[in-house]
Amino acid sequence: MTEPHASQDTEGANNSLVAMHSLEINIAGEKVQLTVPVPSGLATWDDILPFMRALVKVSSDISQEYFTSRGKPISCQAGCGICCRQRVPIAEFEAHRLRRLVESMPEPRRSEIIARFQAVEDRVQVAGDAVVFDESAAMSIEEMTRRAGSYFKLMIPCPFLEDESCSIYEERPLKCREHLVTSPALNCADPEILPVVNLPLPLLVYLTTLFLDEESRGPGIHWVPLDQLMSWTDSHVPEPSSRTGSELLLEFMSKLVQPAT
Repeated sequence: MTEPHASQDTEGANNSLVAMHSLEINIAGEKVQLTVPVPSGLATWDDILPFMRALVKVSSDISQEYFTSRGKPISCQAGCGICCRQRVPIAEFEAHRLRRLVESMPEPRRSEIIARFQAVEDRVQVAGDAVVFDESAAMSIEEMTRRAGSYFKLMIPCPFLEDESCSIYEERPLKCREHLVTSPALNCADPEILPVVNLPLPLLVYLTTLFLDEESRGPGIHWVPLDQLMSWTDSHVPEPSSRTGSELLLEFMSKLVQPAT
């Protein structure tokens, strides 16, 4: 369904520190051409994140247009924050980025957000093994999904949720950007009883990020529950950059996840 293709890498004419990549991606039968600027020197996944977000939007727009034309429009609406009570899996680089965002907040907001995260972690610990995240134990996507279901039953609002809306909307995680439903919004409150139909996406960008850096960290998924952002980042230092932006982009594109058709 999706076949990424990169043209020859060229240095930016006016900025030797930027490499421009021309990509043609076949997304659900539509050819999309994108120009991606990345550092030609050492880079981090933060430098690739704007492209990841752009891919999520393109993928989502194509899918929304398709299903809307068939009488299945998106039912998500402002002020409906039920989905913000789910466990959100994020890539490790997204965790560090969000921690920096929290640290950049002025007081007293910074302390308020940190206190909310601590309250969430306290509730998770009380809930026990069914929801506690154990980084040392290998976890399949199926197990991750099962624990996410147990977490959702706790109905814990995301620490960034305010007035049933995301207070960091422009910086929200990739997983949150990909989560849209076509079933009635009220169904989301009780997914075990009422059917919840997620918008199918031709690209799964967030899932791809969980498989990055396998060469240095070993095979399998590497993720962080958003609800444990503070404690995880307290005990993990970001890895220093060792690859160029072009090398990171190539790894991401080579692992870009597409659903089976």
